[in-house]
Amino acid sequence: MDKKYFIIIAIFFINFIGLTSIIFSIKPFFMFELLVLFLFFISAVVSMYYIYHNKEEAWIVALFFFAAYFINITFLYFYSQNQALFVLLILTTIIGFIMSIENIKGKAKTRPKKEIVSEEEPIKIERPSEPEIPDIFVEELKPSKHFVETKVKKPKKKKITKKPIKRYVASRKGVNYHDLKCRWARKILPKRKIWFKTKKEAEEDGFKPCVCVK
Repeated sequence: MDKKYFIIIAIFFINFIGLTSIIFSIKPFFMFELLVLFLFFISAVVSMYYIYHNKEEAWIVALFFFAAYFINITFLYFYSQNQALFVLLILTTIIGFIMSIENIKGKAKTRPKKEIVSEEEPIKIERPSEPEIPDIFVEELKPSKHFVETKVKKPKKKKITKKPIKRYVASRKGVNYHDLKCRWARKILPKRKIWFKTKKEAEEDGFKPCVCVK
């Protein structure tokens, strides 16, 4: 196990015992300092646990512990009569404070730095250059005439011929032929309809023009 762990345990133990003896030797602020002692004890236990498991926040907790402890012990100096104990506690607190700072700096240095790739400069990937083809083989690479002639020919579009429009209609059992818009033309059954392109065709078949035919 690391020597630092044993050193920090010894410092926590000295500080806890020293603060306990000072608190019980003074009357002012006894209850308040007893609560502070309890909080210091919990902080020390948490710090030792973190340091034992080598967690990143271990020495940060220890640093805050020693800073708060130093302020509190300086305040109790004016009410304590044991000067030698006070000096010992000050020295151990300073040692613990320095150890915490050094370990925080050491972990910051050993932490791997992430490579930052700027968005403005894209990464260029060099591709191998294509080998140059000698002039001797250029003619061989040209497509042959047979290849050119056997290209797939696109099918020709068929011309759509418009069918002649049927303009007149008559009934097989009727006498007159009618225009398609005529109301009589609409009444003729589909199976009896006879279609004509011109008036001449209708009249040649023996039909007479209706009033609707102009």
